[in-house]
Amino acid sequence: MYIWTSMRKWILLLFLLPLRALAQADTSEADSIDPYKLNYSILPLVYYLPETSVGFGVGGIVTFRFRTEEPDSRPSQFQLGASYTLMDQFLLYFPYRLFWNKSKYLTYGELGYYKYVYFYYGIGGGAPNSNEEVYSVSFPRIRNSFLYQFFPDTYIGGRYWFDDFKITKVDSAGLLVEQDVTGSRGGAAGGLGLVVNHDSRDDQFYPSRGTFIEGVVLPHTHFFGSDFSFLKISLDASRYYSLTGTQILALNFYGESNLGKVPFYQMALLGGNKRLRGLYEGRYRDNNSLIVQAEYRWRFYRRFGLAFFAGAGNVFSEPATAKAGLTQYTYGGGLRFRLSKREKVNLRLDVGFSSHGSVNYYLTFGEAF
Repeated sequence: MYIWTSMRKWILLLFLLPLRALAQADTSEADSIDPYKLNYSILPLVYYLPETSVGFGVGGIVTFRFRTEEPDSRPSQFQLGASYTLMDQFLLYFPYRLFWNKSKYLTYGELGYYKYVYFYYGIGGGAPNSNEEVYSVSFPRIRNSFLYQFFPDTYIGGRYWFDDFKITKVDSAGLLVEQDVTGSRGGAAGGLGLVVNHDSRDDQFYPSRGTFIEGVVLPHTHFFGSDFSFLKISLDASRYYSLTGTQILALNFYGESNLGKVPFYQMALLGGNKRLRGLYEGRYRDNNSLIVQAEYRWRFYRRFGLAFFAGAGNVFSEPATAKAGLTQYTYGGGLRFRLSKREKVNLRLDVGFSSHGSVNYYLTFGEAF
């Protein structure tokens, strides 16, 4: 979940709540000794973007353990993001991740409603900046995965995703209209499929060692509430190395393939606050994507840390059409502030740069991967 992200000139004013709400107070001994304590952080903000005018928002995260769980078990979490702009745009999203029954069961996903504006540049790795157009959309979002632990560190289960896009405004002279792009009139995308999740990380918020791998096969059909029939396959893999007590190297690979009649808003994307920071999310899109990333993390003073990252990625319609010359490169860095003594949840502020000159800023909870 991101609180705020921008690719344009921006003004950002943060009105931090009292330190106890944001950082759970350094003087609170219970934070470090009571594993069942409810930890919460709240961050209000005001921002300005040319495409949205003045916006007001709030982001928050709550971590906790059910009383039936072991004291050293992985914590459950709820997050909340909400934003409203003077152009009557609205975002509300509620990501969550819950462990229960001795961590044998895991469910995670997102509920949300979006009424916002997005940029579209065309399909393919060579889409030029001159293609830029803005479209307005509203849609509810239901995303949930329900898994059971069959083996140590390994969960298997099902996933249901549903987005019902209602495109309310497009550029009449833009590519979405001229090329009659699949999904340009909106439509629902509903999929039900299989998830395999292996997670041996020593911490889910700020791991210093271990491996995370998630594979997904997600068919979308009319039977699952979709107006489009396609198959989405993805693999997300990360590895973490502890260099010293305060320094970590994190590596990530992400690949996605979509087969069938895929609406443009369900294609594989480059960019955003998790994959290739520095690019606007969806700056490049196509049926397939391959992304690699690396990040160096250093906690240099108490709750404060720094991160430096770089990545490369490409999108293509099919493997035979992939072109190395269209690979996109990004790099950047950011500041971290740990919100809780016990749980290693960070407030993350990043700035990313891309090889074609774009700059993006990100403010959110948790690491990119």
